[in-house]
Amino acid sequence: MYRSPLDLVRLFLSLFQDLPPLSRSLYLPGAVLLVGYPVLSVLLGPDSSGQAFATAFLMALAVRIGMGFEGMVRRMLTRYSPTQAVIFALLFAGLPLAVLALVDDPLWCQRMQSLFYVVIAGVFLQDVLNKRVSTAASFWPDEEMREHLPNLTRMMVVYNFGFLLLNETMIRAVEPSHWLLFWAVLPIIGHTVLRAMVLTVINLDAGREA
Repeated sequence: MYRSPLDLVRLFLSLFQDLPPLSRSLYLPGAVLLVGYPVLSVLLGPDSSGQAFATAFLMALAVRIGMGFEGMVRRMLTRYSPTQAVIFALLFAGLPLAVLALVDDPLWCQRMQSLFYVVIAGVFLQDVLNKRVSTAASFWPDEEMREHLPNLTRMMVVYNFGFLLLNETMIRAVEPSHWLLFWAVLPIIGHTVLRAMVLTVINLDAGREA
């Protein structure tokens, strides 16, 4: 049912052999998770696997949130006042960590990722319905991206709902310990897919103008 810690590390590293150069920040939360879970499993004992899972995931999620907190505040400042942006960012960052700190159930950790996709997809969907591009503009603020923002907003709805479906499928298809590997590489997968989708939108928009 469980791979040995060394097998998990080898498999984790092998997934990055053919990828283009990526920011090291994408790797760090997954590395924390894949190192922390085996260590905690040994320290806490076989009867506390759920606690080891939740604790390791909590540490990795805290690293991921901490690394992205400044960018999250910066994007929120495009929509809200400074005070509101800080409050919303603290709630968005702190509430998941507080919930996970109170539970020892791996399913809560897995569903937290799904909740993230639901929230982000909902924000972009609201922009689509209200014919706004403010959220997309906070992700792509460069002048040359302005003409693509309407389609990028729609694309982000598809992107997040697609990854929501992927995460729910993985929850049902694999053991919780194997889902850890999926979560560890999810930022790299997401970054690669998002980059491809953005380039597709740009090329399609250019084709319509030609």
